[in-house]
Amino acid sequence: MTASSSRNVVLALGLAALLSGCATKTDLETLQNQAYRDRQESRRTIQKLEDQLTQTQGELREEIQKSTTPVQAKQANTWAELEGMRMQVAKLQEKLDTLTVRFNSLTPEGGPNLGDVANDVQNIKTALHSQFGMDLGGAPTGKTDAAPGKAAPAKVDTAPVSRVEVAKAPAKEPEAPKLDTAEALFAKADSSFKARKYEEARQYYSEFATNFKKHPKTSEAVYWVGECAFNLQDYGKAVLAYQEVIERFPKSSKYKSAVLKQGMAFYKIGKDKAGRAVLQDLIDRFPSSPEAISAKKYLKDNK
Repeated sequence: MTASSSRNVVLALGLAALLSGCATKTDLETLQNQAYRDRQESRRTIQKLEDQLTQTQGELREEIQKSTTPVQAKQANTWAELEGMRMQVAKLQEKLDTLTVRFNSLTPEGGPNLGDVANDVQNIKTALHSQFGMDLGGAPTGKTDAAPGKAAPAKVDTAPVSRVEVAKAPAKEPEAPKLDTAEALFAKADSSFKARKYEEARQYYSEFATNFKKHPKTSEAVYWVGECAFNLQDYGKAVLAYQEVIERFPKSSKYKSAVLKQGMAFYKIGKDKAGRAVLQDLIDRFPSSPEAISAKKYLKDNK
């Protein structure tokens, strides 16, 4: 006879004694002790399930961390390279702006730009060469002979022309505001996710979460990392991503969704007990939420 059967027999005998009106103080104490032992055993069972859930999460985190460490290192290196390229582009743009300002300071308002000046110089060289036989470099090299009886080319006065004072360059118009880097990256990730390019979207969301840890959308980025993994059937990594939302962002708008999807992901990897415990916890804490309703349906369909 099992322990459970023995308890049932004791309880049955105790109830029979109470109903017959001949229960003694010893019988009552026996029933009380048995009830206390039942409660203690229930608590131990619950604690055991919670310990199993914690152990399962830890094992998954350790296994997946080993497989994702090289990827994270590669992402960090890629981001560093991108940042270096952005800095180089910014420096080149700054140099170009400086050269443009210097040129504009020597040019009257509405004057030619650098390209126009270069073309004008070349045209002048060509005209001088064709009309007076002067080779100033850059002009056509074809040799021109004077016709018989013609006078020799006139000597050209090459004295420098007096400098003309030019007007000050107009004030530089303010540049259009640049798109915020974080918002641009998040929008890029959203676009990839909507196009069902889940691996590409996961990389963008991960990059966002890694480099903008204090941004208001960081919790959403981590959640969508989990969603990308879920859609790619990479359920182990999805569990870890949802767990990060649960632990780091308990006030996030994605908190309840993360709990729901983590429970489903546990089922997908064969951890039914852990999945049931997670979903039941969601139902107990947020019974009227849409996520709890979905959890109830999922448990019903996966009995």
